[in-house]
Amino acid sequence: MPRPSVREVIVETAVTEFHRNGFAACSVDTITRAAGVPKGSFYNHFKSKEDLGAEVVSRYAASSGWRDGHGDLGPLDTLRARFTVMRDVLEDNEFTRGCLIGNMGAERADHSAVIRKQVGESLTHWSDSIAESIREAQAAGEVSADRDADLLGRFVLDAWEGAIIRTKVAKSAAPLDDFFAVVFGSLL
Repeated sequence: MPRPSVREVIVETAVTEFHRNGFAACSVDTITRAAGVPKGSFYNHFKSKEDLGAEVVSRYAASSGWRDGHGDLGPLDTLRARFTVMRDVLEDNEFTRGCLIGNMGAERADHSAVIRKQVGESLTHWSDSIAESIREAQAAGEVSADRDADLLGRFVLDAWEGAIIRTKVAKSAAPLDDFFAVVFGSLL
C-alpha cells in the first residue's frame, strides 16, 4: 500500500498541533518532528508556516462533517443536530481546543493576511450554509419567512464562535446551553 505523501502527513500533523497548541506555539521544527519527516521536506511543499496555516484552516473546514446527513429530520432539527455534534466534540475534549477556524482567526487575523483570508472564506462558507438551512426551514414553515436568512446565518455562527470561547474559559457547557436556548428556543 502506498505511503501518504509527505505533504499530507505535514498538513494532518499541523491540524492536530495547531488545534492542540495554537499557531504561535508550533514551530516548523515541532510540526516536522511530530510528523516524522525531515525539516527540509516542509519547504518542498510550503513557502512558509503562514501558507501551511491557511492550508490547515481550509482542510479543517472541509473535513468538519458539517454537511453530514442527519436522517429524516426537518431543516431546523438538522441544523440543531449539526451544532449538537460539534457540542459533543467540544465536551469530549473537555472544552480545551475549541474551533480551529475561530482559534486561528483570533490568533492570526491581525498578523497574517493569508490566514485571515482563509479564515474569512471558511467562516463565510459556513455562515452561508447556516443561512441555506434557515431558508429551508423558512420554506418548511419552521422559521418566520420575514427574517433575513443571511443575517441570521452570520449571527448564529458568530454566537456559536463566541460561545466556544466562553466554554474554554468556563470549562463548562453552560455557554453552549445558552446558545441552544437562545438560537433554537427564541431566535429561530
